[in-house]
Amino acid sequence: MPYTSPVICGHRGFKAKFPENTLLGFGKCFQNGGTIVETDTWLTKDQILIISHDISTKRVFIDKDGNETNFIIPEQNYEDLKDLKTIEGNQPLITFKQLLTWYVNFIEHESEDIDADEKFKIMLDIKPLNPPKILRFIIKDLLSVKNDLNWWLNKVQFGVWDLNFIKFFNQDSYFQDLFYNQEFNNKYGFNHFDIINISGSWRRSIQYINYNFYLDSLKAKKGGEERSYFKITGISLLYFSTWSTEFLTKFIPLLKLQNLKFYSWTINTTEQFDYVNSIGRVAKLPEYGVISDYPDVMYQHKLSLEQESEVNPLDESKVGSGAFEYYDENGDLSIKLTYRQFFISWLFHTFISITNPNANKKVGLDDDDKFSSIVKEDEIIKIKPNPFSVWVFATLQHFGIC
Repeated sequence: MPYTSPVICGHRGFKAKFPENTLLGFGKCFQNGGTIVETDTWLTKDQILIISHDISTKRVFIDKDGNETNFIIPEQNYEDLKDLKTIEGNQPLITFKQLLTWYVNFIEHESEDIDADEKFKIMLDIKPLNPPKILRFIIKDLLSVKNDLNWWLNKVQFGVWDLNFIKFFNQDSYFQDLFYNQEFNNKYGFNHFDIINISGSWRRSIQYINYNFYLDSLKAKKGGEERSYFKITGISLLYFSTWSTEFLTKFIPLLKLQNLKFYSWTINTTEQFDYVNSIGRVAKLPEYGVISDYPDVMYQHKLSLEQESEVNPLDESKVGSGAFEYYDENGDLSIKLTYRQFFISWLFHTFISITNPNANKKVGLDDDDKFSSIVKEDEIIKIKPNPFSVWVFATLQHFGIC
């Protein structure tokens, strides 16, 4: 079946060949082998959900007369944004509700795939400059388009960069009232949406895994308390951060321990695909996938590997030509890092340590204040990005690396 792991996710739809975050790109992604469309959403001043990667409209959108724009989306009402078009392709800026309406129609009427109801998904990238209450507006939009929570459960994934979003799920009464006593049919055994931590560093992701342990301890202490617990179900990592011995020997076992899904971005070459595929297969992760600007290329490569494996089973340990081979504590994980991967990983973590010293700060199980502190629904995480880091990221983004 073409939607089994490695799952292929189209980065902002089909970013390499079609305008990003547009209905055109989303449709082309599904038509060319992708089974998940990854997209980004912001909450406007008048609380309408808008689809855009950037907080500003400057890079992507022009007004109806073709003039450059520079709106900061959270500071604008939807009326100020509704007529914007993409610079590339003249595609309209869309609301989240418009995306959902298109998606439901695709699943129920347009797709000829008999497994469309299970196969195709939306992965949301919810940036930390949004307030936590955006989660409530997302679910309300889902239910306004199709009032069936169970139908949406395995179709929308919440990607979050900050722990406050998951804490808000667990603290706000709206989610408790909505999810408690619901009967869900989820093959992975959780009773809420996929909640995926998106991160540029696996070290930062450890706090999300520890938060899962924290919730388990609360549940055990409180016995049969009548409430829902919202936990991380997967991790999505910048692929540079996965090229290290520590990632393979320390972090992958944590994913296995909690039966978490794993995605990596942005995967644009077959070599990168093979590396992620090797990790997922050898570690036997429940689900793993690649987020790519080229879902068509990734899909064709996946098909070729499946055809090849029918004749010659794939040796997952043979990735590249390096000599760095590692195993987990059970001796059953064998992955080779190339010298190039090893060196680039060192450069990447050195750069992060210099430009953002707190990036790899860990939060442990004993940090109850961090896990139990109350989240305010309008609170926005204040970020002061390093200008040099912003320039590097923008340059990598221009070349389709992130």
